[in-house]
Amino acid sequence: MRSLALAALALLAASPAFASATFPPEIDSTLSLAAAPACTLCHQTLSGGFGTVVKPFGQQMQARGCAAGDLDSLNNALAALEGEASDVDGDGIGDIQELRDGTDPNSAGDASGPEYGCIGNVAPVRSVWPGAAVVLAALALIAVRRRPAASP
Repeated sequence: MRSLALAALALLAASPAFASATFPPEIDSTLSLAAAPACTLCHQTLSGGFGTVVKPFGQQMQARGCAAGDLDSLNNALAALEGEASDVDGDGIGDIQELRDGTDPNSAGDASGPEYGCIGNVAPVRSVWPGAAVVLAALALIAVRRRPAASP
């Protein structure tokens, strides 16, 4: 019975995160930016989410090992892009330098820079499979029914 409960917990712990709400402030902190970038630096929309990395900068970050919810992989990918002087928009200015300059690394000649302020617009991070409560309730019920009766 214990092994079944442990297996259920392992399933729950291994479920994917659907957004990385901590990434924008981590990028801000790591690169000493004026403000945290918007999720649209990498994602299709401000709500971000699993499978929505469509921007060239985000794709380069993924190619350098950046994974959802993993701050170490984010920082390693930022360092790799800086070390390579990656320039996804081909404007002659490295992506990391563009972020520090307040310009958008995804768009050559964009003086307006990336959008900022996605912190309040991030989709909630889901670290638990939606059916987890049902599975755990069923396991608890099975455990209670199989418990041997106390002897008098």
